[in-house]
Amino acid sequence: MSYEVALFDLDSTLFDSALSEKLALKASFERYAISLTDELLTQYKIINTQLWLDFEQGTISLDQLRVERFSRLCQKLNLTIPPHKLADLYEANLGISGKLYAGATELLALIKQTAKTGLITNGLESVQKARLRHFNLYQYFDAILISGECGLAKPNPAIFQSSLDLLNHEHVDSVLMIGDSLSSDIAGANNFGIDSCWYNPKRLKLQSNISPTFTVYSLQEIANLF
Repeated sequence: MSYEVALFDLDSTLFDSALSEKLALKASFERYAISLTDELLTQYKIINTQLWLDFEQGTISLDQLRVERFSRLCQKLNLTIPPHKLADLYEANLGISGKLYAGATELLALIKQTAKTGLITNGLESVQKARLRHFNLYQYFDAILISGECGLAKPNPAIFQSSLDLLNHEHVDSVLMIGDSLSSDIAGANNFGIDSCWYNPKRLKLQSNISPTFTVYSLQEIANLF
């Protein structure tokens, strides 16, 4: 079918979040004369991933997450940097580091010709807005919802409803959510009752009971759904 609304995730769907995190960590720790080692990066990813899962489940707030990840990291690696200062520095670097995936803006521009477009992202307001400005993304979306700004987060169905309200669109059967996360993007879409497209460039195995409507392995494939 041809969808009338495309709802996009940002991190690791349109934007290379892994690269952004690596560059931001490197710049932040260099301020304290600490090199970004493989161990430091690996430990950060483990801690950060778990805390974001906790956030999706509602057991931790964004304000807690942003500092807690560095509190745990510093404790794990015996670092004496104040976690809140590291969090501030990291977020400032995070908003301007990284890059969009190849073809991302072309895809958005193409879909916007025939459908309404929305962005639903779980993230800190300051970081996501900095990215939207820095990479000139505002022009591609008719509605933008950032969890740190609106107080809602995927997979909560309420954030999807808020997006459709902003888009003035009532028919859920003509809406497609596109994202890389099964636990937030796909589960959230399923909970809300809209179709979902799992962006899976790493060709990961589906190892949960969360089933997407579509699975694609490149951004270019998404255009065929509109």
